[in-house]
Amino acid sequence: MSKIHHLFQSLQTPDAFFNISFVLMMLMMALLPFTTFFMWPIGILLLLLWVFKGNWREKWENFKANDGIPYGFFLMGIILIPILGFINSSNTDIAWRTLECYLWFFFAPIIFLTTSPKTWKKQHLSILFGLFSISVIVYLVTLFVRGFYMTFKTGDTSYMYNNFFCYNSHHAYTALYVNFVYLLIFYYLLHNQEKLKKSQVVALYLIELFLAIGLFCVYSRAGILTFLIMQLVWAIYAICLKPSRWKIILAITAFVFGLFAVMVITSPTNRFTEEAISFRHRDKSKKKPDARLIIWQASKDATIENLPWGVGTGDGYEVVMDKYHENGYWLNRNHPYNSHNQFLFALLTNGIPGLILILLYFFTPLRLSIKHRDILLLTIFLLMFLNCLVECMFERRAGADFFAIMICLFMIRVRVPDNSLPE
Repeated sequence: MSKIHHLFQSLQTPDAFFNISFVLMMLMMALLPFTTFFMWPIGILLLLLWVFKGNWREKWENFKANDGIPYGFFLMGIILIPILGFINSSNTDIAWRTLECYLWFFFAPIIFLTTSPKTWKKQHLSILFGLFSISVIVYLVTLFVRGFYMTFKTGDTSYMYNNFFCYNSHHAYTALYVNFVYLLIFYYLLHNQEKLKKSQVVALYLIELFLAIGLFCVYSRAGILTFLIMQLVWAIYAICLKPSRWKIILAITAFVFGLFAVMVITSPTNRFTEEAISFRHRDKSKKKPDARLIIWQASKDATIENLPWGVGTGDGYEVVMDKYHENGYWLNRNHPYNSHNQFLFALLTNGIPGLILILLYFFTPLRLSIKHRDILLLTIFLLMFLNCLVECMFERRAGADFFAIMICLFMIRVRVPDNSLPE
């Protein structure tokens, strides 16, 4: 307890507003993997503290110092997509829900990028990332406990896979969080392994194995493919950083690929070998189609018909469903689908201006990661890009809140004097 007390004592700054805000940030990072219910209230409280603090000129100078011009404006600019498209929407209920989803794209740059980099310490960021990592691991443990319990209770092993495993969350976003934490620990080991005790190194590698197995149980195809691509990217980075350890790094990479190959081959529900077919009128085939391919086609057709301005923020789901049925496919209207591609959906809902804004948003972490040679900022970009190719990550709070917050935190991180993760 004395060590924890000493740690928090060392984190206190003369800025009382920042100290209070940091407590809320800790709560935010701990709760995000479990629920997004509290994210909106926490954002409002942080914004109120930001307003009460005042010092507008200082905030503006901090905003500029944190690459707020132009990158902070790019980050906030993405909320213009649903705001502008709201005017053109006939389905205002979905439009309002989308606006709520995008609020953190406004909150995060305002709250984080107007804070002086001198106020932040390495430990502040380490605690936030550490809390998120611990929370993801604990959440994954709860999924395993429930999965094992339901399997033993019913004898049905499907409780250990995919949607039955992620019973209270979308499996794509759970996979995103697990991927991110896996890479954070990989980074930590790469930079600190020589300073750690052997028992600590072994424990961290076991956690990495647990995360990899958990990712398989989550069984998001996009999540697994993203994981393997990122493993290759990070293996190249690790070899460039520490050439003398190339054999170990390649061995770990080969083990990871082999592990997933074995798990996929032996899985009782192998989603990677499902028939990816487009069929007309469901009674003509009993084979299960890959709905994503059909939805992409319907979205593409609807997008082309509604260029250059799109259909409006709230009408994307309905237009995709209409086109889906118009093409002779069957999909339950009580479970509406988006385009399952963030770029395509932005183009469908808000046309060419919406696509330009979202590309500017993606440009921010890519440009800054190259500028500062920061692998973690590049990681955020790659995770966002790869996942947005197959999911509308910003149309759910779990994706929108995560990327809005993490990109801003890593923008702060590159400005902190010692920007490595804790030792």
